[in-house]
Amino acid sequence: MNRRRRFVRVAVAALLAAAAACGGDSTGTGPQAASVTGIAGDSQTAPTGSVLTFPLSFVALGSNGQPAQGVHVTWSATPSGGASFTPATETTDVNGAASTTATLGSVLGNITIHAAVSGVSDVVYHATALDPCAYLAPYALGDTVIGALKTTDCNFGHSGWYYDFYALDLPVGQQSIRLAMNSATFDTWVDFWSVDGPLFGFDDDVALGTVQNSQLDIILPGGSYVIGANSFNPGTTGPYSVSATTRPAGMNGCRQVWVARGVTINDSLTASDCADSSATPRYYDVARIQLVLGSVLTISAHSTAINPSLALYQIMDLVTYPRSLVAQNDDSSAGNPTAFIKFTVAASGPYDILISSSAPGETGAYTFDVSSSTASPRPVVPISRGREVWNGSVLGLPRRAKH
Repeated sequence: MNRRRRFVRVAVAALLAAAAACGGDSTGTGPQAASVTGIAGDSQTAPTGSVLTFPLSFVALGSNGQPAQGVHVTWSATPSGGASFTPATETTDVNGAASTTATLGSVLGNITIHAAVSGVSDVVYHATALDPCAYLAPYALGDTVIGALKTTDCNFGHSGWYYDFYALDLPVGQQSIRLAMNSATFDTWVDFWSVDGPLFGFDDDVALGTVQNSQLDIILPGGSYVIGANSFNPGTTGPYSVSATTRPAGMNGCRQVWVARGVTINDSLTASDCADSSATPRYYDVARIQLVLGSVLTISAHSTAINPSLALYQIMDLVTYPRSLVAQNDDSSAGNPTAFIKFTVAASGPYDILISSSAPGETGAYTFDVSSSTASPRPVVPISRGREVWNGSVLGLPRRAKH
């Protein structure tokens, strides 16, 4: 009897050793890995609450060097609230592969992620979680980004509006782009900043109160800019798309085109432009510009085909967009038909510039200039482009109210 018991113990030990050599688990719960390879998804950076761009993955190999199927894997993060995983536990597939999608939690800073793999030491990954108000997702002109506003996004300045930020770099020289934000579930709003601080433009509706997607046409110098995707109403969440494309270099019929300091625009007044209500109408184009209290705006329009005229209006609210005339000019001096306005800004906000002619019915080419000089310092916002970090905390938001 004792000899038989000894034989059973020896036989069981031999079977377990053989199972381990074939990739078996010493606990009897499944196969084991002898090594791992093809590790992917390490060293990613993203804002808190977001999904890491690339799934975390690896391939488990058995002692024979071939993919090991059925190896148990458990994903975890340190600190414990640093990330969650879909799936959190799994077994390797027929190719020996295991992967998970990691969603960062609310913990800022460095996150260490472990894949506990039966038979070998943990596979270790690293991630960096950033404040969503200080993160610029990379964006390339011409791309369409599918995103979603979430309660974990930046609550910019504790304003109640959730924001996603995208970095857009435009080449040197004057540019003309169309920025669009669309959603089937909420009323969109898009803001557009220079990366060094100033707000360059924003848009609520393609057609005010009717088409509640956003379209911002803007003519501006090349440089680094920030797209802020958000909503008209605070507290809104839901899916959206954002795109930026090139557009014609001129104005846009009766819809406003945003302009920035330092641009020159060659266009024409035509019978298809905006028109006033007189029997013989004056045609006009509309340029919109964001101005800062205390700065100086200098604009001019000249032409050999028409006698140009300029009028500057302050936009009084962002619901119905009523205008209040603050400056106008026909001839810059006696005998000089060039229209010229130099205006010291008394209130920050958006302004409309109406480019027209002094005589009813006139059409023809003109050149419109916006001086780059402000006579007032602009706020500077630090940025680290290498880490895609942006500090937008000093920037103001356009004031808006519910429809």
